[in-house]
Amino acid sequence: MEIKFTLVVICFLLALSHKSRWLNERDWLLLVLAMAFTVGADFFLTILFNYPVGVAVFCFAHVFYAFRYGGNRVWRFFPLALPLPITLLILTGEPLLVVSSLYAGLFVISLTTAIRTLATKKYPAPNNVLVVAGMGLFVICDVFVAIFNLVGMGFIANHALGEFAVDAIWLFYAPAQICLALSGTKFARKKPTSLCPSSLSPPLDACPSSSSQ
Repeated sequence: MEIKFTLVVICFLLALSHKSRWLNERDWLLLVLAMAFTVGADFFLTILFNYPVGVAVFCFAHVFYAFRYGGNRVWRFFPLALPLPITLLILTGEPLLVVSSLYAGLFVISLTTAIRTLATKKYPAPNNVLVVAGMGLFVICDVFVAIFNLVGMGFIANHALGEFAVDAIWLFYAPAQICLALSGTKFARKKPTSLCPSSLSPPLDACPSSSSQ
């Protein structure tokens, strides 16, 4: 687990190191905060094995991701994530169940806002692909986390599936973190080259065009 946790720390440092090549300061800051809380969450989950606290810290990561993708107005959607955990708190009082339901609600908000960035063209390519791919892989990872927990609680009587889920979690989680860490980087883009030397500045009809070739 220490090796896997180290990978998460490396992804955080990778995002942190992109300050000189960020898309913009706000986007970089929110990404770094989200990944910092991810490191904190994984520390509680994989090193201390304190699952309620780990999941609760993860909630903050998705709050920052939601603000990153959806802007300041995204706070209006956060109350939608509260009814289920409040209900479970009243009915069960089980800390892990309560924070897990809150986490799920916040994840839906951050995922929805991430997908919406494709329509709003918030990010240039390939950042837009990295954002959606990172969050999508994150979802698949959490599906396997749910399967593992359901097997552990006896709701799914398939231990082989539970063992596969353990490996699949990191199979998707690691590339998700790498994609997200890189998603705030300003990538170099090739500038279109003119077929005519600019210093000569010939008449427009003297420059060959793609249609005439």
